[in-house]
Amino acid sequence: MIQIPPSAITQWGAAAVFVNVLLTRLGVPLPSAPLLVFAGSVIASGQLSFWHVMVAAMGGALLGDAVWFSAGRLYGRRLVGALSRRSYALDTGMRTTSELFGRHGAPIVAVSKFVPGLGLVTPPLMGTTQVAALVFFLWDAAGIVLWAAFWILGGALFQRELHVMLGELQTHGATMIDLLVLLALLVWAYRLLRRRQPRDRAGE
Repeated sequence: MIQIPPSAITQWGAAAVFVNVLLTRLGVPLPSAPLLVFAGSVIASGQLSFWHVMVAAMGGALLGDAVWFSAGRLYGRRLVGALSRRSYALDTGMRTTSELFGRHGAPIVAVSKFVPGLGLVTPPLMGTTQVAALVFFLWDAAGIVLWAAFWILGGALFQRELHVMLGELQTHGATMIDLLVLLALLVWAYRLLRRRQPRDRAGE
């Protein structure tokens, strides 16, 4: 099984969070919450800095969202249409985000971080609107801080339970990295199934 030395956690923990969150925001089917939870448990043990992990999570998320927001500004509705055609799930997310934005305005950017399926589609969709870039990134940063803190502090709060779970994994020859890889594969499989769903369920 995949092994990782304790020294690597302290040396590369924040960097791993940055890369993981960035790839997730760009649309790669990698779950970022489990790694943030794991980082939170390591922070509670004194091996990582909370602020290093928080800044890494914010940097990865802001950079990924900036790419999609800029793409939305450059390509407009063509990009939204292309994303919607990729799968029923993305199309539904686009329509839901549009409706919520019409009702609540820019604050939906922050809320979308906590709603499955909306985090990825919100930045490009906001790029096609008249929302100022500064307003978007202020709400985006606020949502990212709350989202990252929720998972990091959750991992710190349940450090003991996570330690017990890690012990159980080790007794079966597995590690936390193996668990993260498994979760990534499950997310990829889930998205693949959603992508194959029919765009219009009315005829089912």
